[in-house]
Amino acid sequence: MNKQQNKLENPKRLEELNPKVTLERIGFKENYVLCDIGAGSGVFTIPAAKMTENVVYALEANPEMLKIIEGKANDEMITNINYIYVDSDHFNIKAKSVDVVLLVTVLHEIEGISSFMKEVERLLNDYGKIAVIEFHKRETPMGPPISHRISKEEVLAALHDIDFESQDDFELGDNFYCITFTRKSK
Repeated sequence: MNKQQNKLENPKRLEELNPKVTLERIGFKENYVLCDIGAGSGVFTIPAAKMTENVVYALEANPEMLKIIEGKANDEMITNINYIYVDSDHFNIKAKSVDVVLLVTVLHEIEGISSFMKEVERLLNDYGKIAVIEFHKRETPMGPPISHRISKEEVLAALHDIDFESQDDFELGDNFYCITFTRKSK
């Protein structure tokens, strides 16, 4: 296991994120398509792929992480993951083809959040949902420096430019929060 994988798969972190339960809580269902942007070592990608027969997109800027996910999928004979190396803010995925876009500790790393979120919006079907999981913007047992984190208010502001509204907001242990968004009702 490399250093980044060790960090992403820290037992306390996995316990708080509780991927399968969190996927269920955000409304991910067995026939859905999920796009895990910044998939890391597959903490959410692998459980999602086990929950659906549809495709799960694993998007990652680090090719080494994609190889780790692929290795795990091969070990478990999972065949419904599409591995996509990301080197821009345009994703090679058909418009309106995704049910859930998942952003786990990714948004605080994005420069140009507005254009990034417009691309996220492009991917989602009419009933699509965005789930953002981030570190609380306060002192917590783990996570990046507070100055590098993004608050709930900043996440809400980032989604202000696209036609989505907050649907649910909940805590994941001491370190994380999750906010889900759906398209605004017309």
